[in-house]
Amino acid sequence: MRVKSAVFILCLAFPIVAIADRLRLMVLDVGEGQSILLIRESHGLLIDTGHAGQGHSVLDAIQAEGVHTIEQIVLTHLHPDHASGYFRLREAYPNALVSESRHRVPALAAPDMTRWVAETLDREPVNLKQVLRRGDRWIWRDVKLDILWPEKPEGVNLNRHSLVIELSFGKVSALIMGDADKVVEAELLKRRSLPSDVTLLVVGHHGAADSSSERFLDVVRPQIAAVSVNAGNVRGYPSAATLERVQRYSRKVHRTDRDGSLCLEWRREEREPQECK
Repeated sequence: MRVKSAVFILCLAFPIVAIADRLRLMVLDVGEGQSILLIRESHGLLIDTGHAGQGHSVLDAIQAEGVHTIEQIVLTHLHPDHASGYFRLREAYPNALVSESRHRVPALAAPDMTRWVAETLDREPVNLKQVLRRGDRWIWRDVKLDILWPEKPEGVNLNRHSLVIELSFGKVSALIMGDADKVVEAELLKRRSLPSDVTLLVVGHHGAADSSSERFLDVVRPQIAAVSVNAGNVRGYPSAATLERVQRYSRKVHRTDRDGSLCLEWRREEREPQECK
């Protein structure tokens, strides 16, 4: 299912009820990878799933928060550290809508796990999948989500076509960069597509050297920056230079390898999120 218009309201088969005026957002500690959980009352939306070996820990976190169901799973791209936990999450939530860019690379150019996730997604029922591209917007339980990138995913570079998602709820905003790099940042800067003074930045590509340029950070200027990364990362993430830049432009930098999961909560009228108790 492709979102045809610039504004799409996600309609789910739930009765219309008064929704508590509060959003909880968690950048989960999934080791090497990324998974972000949005919670409105007992309903959840998941952005990325971590890798296959972390599926159980993502489920544990969901259940510990009292979330009864995951209504939507958004995959920024299909690298295993972001998407291969999908198998376990789909098993637990068979009716969740799955949303992705549908960027596919030739089978011989893709890691096996990336290929297996893609093949599984292609077999999903039409009514349970959604394709997202630049310009698409939908509303999940009063949370507005805008896709800033990609426009037309192609080629074999999955990182460069990772979904970039702007999230807003009342006066608060978050920017989730997936594995987007400086090339994507430059394109978003050229198009003047980036939000400024965001509440939360989930730093692109786990804080690697190819992300979070000076010009990008000068526009975004996050209150809080979160780096999802594992201790002793074999690729050397996060880059010391990237961390230094992010620290200069942020009030606080949270690292999952050092600080565990980040949990923030705020009401619609508030500008300052509170760390969860």
